[in-house]
Amino acid sequence: MNFELIAKEIIEKRVDQEIEKHSLLMKVSEVKEILDIHDDGQIYKMLNNDQIPGGKKIPGLGWRVNRDKFFIWLYSDSDLI
Repeated sequence: MNFELIAKEIIEKRVDQEIEKHSLLMKVSEVKEILDIHDDGQIYKMLNNDQIPGGKKIPGLGWRVNRDKFFIWLYSDSDLI
């Protein structure tokens, strides 16, 4: 039995389930809720330091996080991004 393949399939299924719930570009408030972070300063520090993959500051909109990159990072190794 190939456990690595099974783990990858589980991660892909979990990512697909989360993707259905969120828009392609997620707001900071969504990311904060998912990561269970209550401090605005902490989340913005993480975004500014590229600690959250897929984060980008968009003029006129503020920070947005690419949903797909975020959930792949959240549920798997960062080298899959």
